Amino acid sequence: MGAFYIHGIGSALPKTKITNDFLHREAGLEKGQDWVDSRLGINSRYSVLSLDYIRETKNKNPDQAILHARSRGETPLSLGVLAAKRAMAQAQISPSQIGWVIANCDTPFETIPCLANQIAKEIGALPGPHCDINSACSSFSLHMKTVGDMEPGRLPEFILCVQSSVYTTRTDYSSKSVDGYIWGDGAAAEVVSAKRLGRLKVEPMIFETKSAGADDIVIDAVGHFRQNGTVVREFSIRKTCEMFEEIAQKKGLYAEDCYTIAHQANFVMQNSILDHLKLPAERHLRNVREQGNIAAAGCPSVIAQNWEKLKKGDQIVYAVLGAGLAWGGGYMEVL
Repeated sequence: MGAFYIHGIGSALPKTKITNDFLHREAGLEKGQDWVDSRLGINSRYSVLSLDYIRETKNKNPDQAILHARSRGETPLSLGVLAAKRAMAQAQISPSQIGWVIANCDTPFETIPCLANQIAKEIGALPGPHCDINSACSSFSLHMKTVGDMEPGRLPEFILCVQSSVYTTRTDYSSKSVDGYIWGDGAAAEVVSAKRLGRLKVEPMIFETKSAGADDIVIDAVGHFRQNGTVVREFSIRKTCEMFEEIAQKKGLYAEDCYTIAHQANFVMQNSILDHLKLPAERHLRNVREQGNIAAAGCPSVIAQNWEKLKKGDQIVYAVLGAGLAWGGGYMEVL
């Protein structure tokens, strides 16, 4: 596995903000703030859907949600393009320097073409082997592992990785819903290179799957999201702890030496991980409380939003999980 460099990283959220107050008072979700505080710790999230649409339809028919989002001009493509443009601006490169776009989307609005080709067209990237590589919420780690596993000489000078999903279009907002509290929409993008030094050195170290858990998290083509919540929660906490420990051991790190970033699924779950490993909360970077779970874009959006905070010599251990069940992680260092 080879190291490479992130030159720029961007994130994007849709315009509609969904607060817990809206979910309780207007959408009619029954769990209540005390339950949210004790189980999730999420205060708000963002959606490509309008508040009126959620209030009136409860998103009973996800296929109609797709049409509604399209009519508003906010889609996985539009969010992915916005995040990509922000990453390229930060990297100070032009679209014509991008030789390969890798993307993922768990909630596509079109089955073909792939999101990567759509993004490449929209930003004006070079012709290349643009393709989607998808492993749900763990796709950021898979994208990093894919680049790291390739021979640098076979890669273009710059690669654009994009993670974009709009889970609220597949979320049930009926009164007994739990998922309505969890999901938000968003995108992240990273300009990477194995040929040019950049600000953030990346060493991808882990990517694995447990196919026996394939049915634990599912979204039908135009159905609602569903998961075996108890199993997924326990697995996520245990596997994240294992990855943090494995990566730290391989790199010879102590807790106070580095920042940690976990999958942005659940603030309370993250606290459990910190407590178990005795990790300092001030060194754990996260945004799930403010923007909910935005799938594969969660972890890289944390990096994007803390880009100015990071300074030379800072070290980051990241670990993410997703449907599959799949998990991955690695090490980063600010140069």
